[in-house]
Amino acid sequence: MVGYVKDSTAVVDEMFQTDELSRYLARMNLAPQWEEGVFDRLTAGEVPGEELGQPQKGCRIWQLRKDVDVTMRFIGYEDLVKKFGEPDAENYTQVFDGDLGTNDLERIYAICRDSPPPGYQGYRMALSDVVELYDASGSEFYYCDRVGFRPIQFNQSQEQTECIEMTM
Repeated sequence: MVGYVKDSTAVVDEMFQTDELSRYLARMNLAPQWEEGVFDRLTAGEVPGEELGQPQKGCRIWQLRKDVDVTMRFIGYEDLVKKFGEPDAENYTQVFDGDLGTNDLERIYAICRDSPPPGYQGYRMALSDVVELYDASGSEFYYCDRVGFRPIQFNQSQEQTECIEMTM
């Protein structure tokens, strides 16, 4: 059990990436998609492709800027709202934009906390970070709270939006 097949793609744990397996997948008319942690998820009993019912979304991670009041960092949502109001996109900077292979917020948290993916430019994911899941229809934002995630409004400035569009 090194991976699973989704449509015409073989999702395979990157620890099994070899020329021999790549040739085999090509002979089977399967495009390999090498991902970290597939083997662990499968052996833990997770259902392969459990998210097939919902399209895969892109993921952006937002963290508080370095010049923001230090007391805003690493606090729960309720404390943030009491002391500073709702999370304000102007106080955040994007530290990651890519595909993490899941739309599951807890799995995204584990990936960005335990072994941040290539291109991740921030500290390991923690309280007060914001996860953005996006596709062609728009974005959804989630505040990393003391327990789980809380959906939030997180309106970006025109400048932030233009910067994101240029990186896509």
